[in-house]
Amino acid sequence: MSTEPLSSWQEVIKTYIDELNDEDKKGQFINELLSSFYSDSLARASTDNEQEQKELSKLIATVKRIPASANSRVKFEALYSTFRSKEWVEDLTEKIKFIETKTNFYNIWICRSVMIGDGVVPGTHIAKLTHSSSAGSSFLDRSISRKSEYLTTSSLSDEIIDGTYPNATLSKQVKFLMLEHGGVALFDELLKGNDSVLAGFESTPLELKVWGDHYREILNKKPSSDFLLKQIYFPVENDYHLLTVVRSSSLSQKIYGDYFSKEARKLSESVNKARKAEKYSPEISKQALGVCKIATTLSQPQNVSVLNGKRGGRVRLFSAQPPVWQHQKKPPVRKTSWFYENSIYRATKEDIDFLRDFLVRFNHLDLSTRDPKKREWMVKWVNRIISNVLFFAEDAQNLTPGWSDDPKSKLKVEQQYFLDPYRSDEDFQVARQATDWSPVVCADFAAWLNNQLKGKDKKFTPQKEHTKLWKSLMEKALRDSNQVVEAVLAAQDEEKV
Repeated sequence: MSTEPLSSWQEVIKTYIDELNDEDKKGQFINELLSSFYSDSLARASTDNEQEQKELSKLIATVKRIPASANSRVKFEALYSTFRSKEWVEDLTEKIKFIETKTNFYNIWICRSVMIGDGVVPGTHIAKLTHSSSAGSSFLDRSISRKSEYLTTSSLSDEIIDGTYPNATLSKQVKFLMLEHGGVALFDELLKGNDSVLAGFESTPLELKVWGDHYREILNKKPSSDFLLKQIYFPVENDYHLLTVVRSSSLSQKIYGDYFSKEARKLSESVNKARKAEKYSPEISKQALGVCKIATTLSQPQNVSVLNGKRGGRVRLFSAQPPVWQHQKKPPVRKTSWFYENSIYRATKEDIDFLRDFLVRFNHLDLSTRDPKKREWMVKWVNRIISNVLFFAEDAQNLTPGWSDDPKSKLKVEQQYFLDPYRSDEDFQVARQATDWSPVVCADFAAWLNNQLKGKDKKFTPQKEHTKLWKSLMEKALRDSNQVVEAVLAAQDEEKV
């Protein structure tokens, strides 16, 4: 298939209509056009005979109740015959013949698109994203005003336009208006009064003007709210403004495209795979935290808008909470083992869950540490956990030295040596240097990790080999960490001298 850009609007429009494969519906479309023509003409019928007015009013009411569908043509023809016999409408034979004898399918398709186009509009803010049954107006926001402290549609580097409609059967019509040629959208040309973009498909010059006028009427329709939209009463002096919230589909699509689309997920998986393998990746690793999902007609997302269908009916929201100042860290003196601090579990939970899932997969758990590949995998993830644990240990070590000298402290003395190494108490430092406290800390770490890996469902039962591995990995990391501590203590001693 050629990838060459199409040279004219006529080619763009022909290609679009051809790809819809609707030509077998030519007869159906002709009948719809006739039904619509009959409906509009009969609804304007009138009479000077007061005695016939009541009958006419009833029949007009009947006309308005009949949908302008292909199957309604026979009903409208019967009503037209009645109206003509009483001379309530003019003779429409020539106009009916004009529609019946249409042969150019492109012309027929555009005529029908114009006929059923009410409510079919391109937009950035889609009313149906607030409620799928809303009949409120959608908006095309092209303001260029920007403020760095606000995330608005104008913040987007590239314009993203959605298309909405009363129901999904009209999606072809809005996509037609959103066609582009030379970087300009069809609906933009029509809004500028450039009806020539549709030239070549019309039967008469008047028909081309009718198309353009009707499309402009649709695109410039006066905005209206709807009781299904969320509304806010905003006070203004002694009065109020009633504000209607209309969600930006453009921003939702940008977020979806960057983080949650199929392409974004593939890229993220590739980057994460490289990161886990400790290999270089030219792409940036991006993670969206605190994301909330809102379902908008999840079962039939295309009923809302074109882009909502592409998103599968899900709108993602990022947290807009302001930064929260962290309280000053409190000395970990409440528990016997520091490892059971909640902050440590939260920071390591994801890695622990990965490790646990891996371990649960094997039936012979006592053999899982002996397989080189399995062992290598476990070593990698446990080292990640240890790295996070030691990060929090540094926080404790950087608290005001001597915090562990608290009569209410429950923390075991070996963990005091580990977490409060700069305590100036001479007896404490002598005991710390003379005591081999690291095996106790390593055993405490292994016990804590085993407890987390067991889980509430008790699917995993740690074996001796696991405990031995956890201890050895922690011992190595603790030795490296303690070398830094000893260097700092040595430097402090030199300063005293």
